[in-house]
Amino acid sequence: MAGEVESPRAKAFRTGLFWGKNKSLEVVWMGKYFIRISTIYLILGLLIGYLMGVTNLFQYTSLHVHVNLVGWVTSALFGVVYCIFSSPRHAKMIKVHFWLHTLGVPLLVGGMYLIIAGMEAIGGPLSGLGGALVIVGAVLYSMYSFKAFQPSKE
Repeated sequence: MAGEVESPRAKAFRTGLFWGKNKSLEVVWMGKYFIRISTIYLILGLLIGYLMGVTNLFQYTSLHVHVNLVGWVTSALFGVVYCIFSSPRHAKMIKVHFWLHTLGVPLLVGGMYLIIAGMEAIGGPLSGLGGALVIVGAVLYSMYSFKAFQPSKE
């Protein structure tokens, strides 16, 4: 119909976001996904801190810190950088980084919780795997930043 407003999802589908044709838009969307996920970690980190204060169970301090810094802050920063400085040439690298981070952080903090709860045999390998995924993702981000932010040759 004439004058009908197209939804962002329909536009993304039409312009090829899902087929990999519009890489710049794809990078911005990955940045937005990082920011969305960071808000979940913000709420979770605040709830853990609140519950620690109310119950005086401060053995969960390291869990609280990791949820806030690795989950909330780094996810938000990755998202902001990808939204502002989108580089279509690196869309695949950013997708891989997103999934490594998205899978790694819950494994890391879930494993940390299990370690604190006394289940080191399960928590240790989980947090180790999650930490490794987060580190590999951070290496990809570092590679992206060195490639995307090269000085101009003017």
